[in-house]
Amino acid sequence: MQPIEVLWISLVLIFGAIGLVRGFRRELGVTTSVFVAMYIISQWFEKRAVMDMMLGKAARVAPAAFSALVTEDPKRALVRCAFYTLFMAFMVFISYHGETLTFDGTPPKGLAGLLLNLMVGLLNGYLIVGTIWYYLDKYNYPTRLLGLYQGELSPLAQTLRSFLLFNLIPSNLVEPVLIFFILFLIIMRVIR
Repeated sequence: MQPIEVLWISLVLIFGAIGLVRGFRRELGVTTSVFVAMYIISQWFEKRAVMDMMLGKAARVAPAAFSALVTEDPKRALVRCAFYTLFMAFMVFISYHGETLTFDGTPPKGLAGLLLNLMVGLLNGYLIVGTIWYYLDKYNYPTRLLGLYQGELSPLAQTLRSFLLFNLIPSNLVEPVLIFFILFLIIMRVIR
């Protein structure tokens, strides 16, 4: 199994390549959706304990085998992390599939256009994969229950982890920062 930083860098680079192909105008629509997903996960499911309520209700009505899955601590963390990952994947799928939220404007020609496409694609990769890594780290890598995590983080991984968006923003500023970016992108989409 490769270290987590190799997977993280590889996936961010893949999103960069996708950005090169799709163009920055379409990728900014994805960026908007990703910020919305990050807001929903961090402010509704986490801060307002919606996930805890859902797991509590599931534990009451579910068979005993499933009930143990959502009440025992390491398994509960795995379910929570899996849910956040699947929710993020769902939001990303929606934003890439079909008619997308495309920003207006004329893309720059030549190298400037390619670099802009690449940068927005890399930003999307950083936000998407970084959010998933953040929650894996926050819940102490619950994927180890499935044998998908081995050992301690390397020094490079520890450094990269400190640059994940949710680790850069103080916890009391997460909500206003995400709202600012969402509103900024929506306003930029509307202004012609």
